[in-house]
Amino acid sequence: MEARAEFKYLRIPDRKIRVVMELVKGKKVDIAMTALKFTNKRGSEIVEKLLKSAIANITAKTGVNIENLYVKTAYANQGPVFKKLHARAMGRSGVIKRKFCHASIIVSDEEQAEKKQKKDKSTAAKEAVKQNVKEARAKIAKEDKAKK
Repeated sequence: MEARAEFKYLRIPDRKIRVVMELVKGKKVDIAMTALKFTNKRGSEIVEKLLKSAIANITAKTGVNIENLYVKTAYANQGPVFKKLHARAMGRSGVIKRKFCHASIIVSDEEQAEKKQKKDKSTAAKEAVKQNVKEARAKIAKEDKAKK
């Protein structure tokens, strides 16, 4: 089961909050909360609130155990840009851009199932490679016997 939390029109640029989002992506919820607590970035408080909201959403829906949750995805997209003009030299004007962003976090409890599927795919690929190697060695051995 998954739950999502969104925070729109944040008054922080997306490039600044994206750094903090990458820090928690793919980690267990308790490890992510600890990392956010000790991160010295402005966006860490915002991401922490967002993560708490996503946890509250999934526990309200299904009542799952918080220890089994992990952060499936975390991303920040660019929002609108607020432009102000201010005076510059020789009667000109300069533009100040205040950037906004939209941040989202998806929390899930299906980490084990996804890892198991990845393991199944990787083991199947490894077995196929081993089979190909065996066939190639057998072919080479037959060619060597035929030459002698």
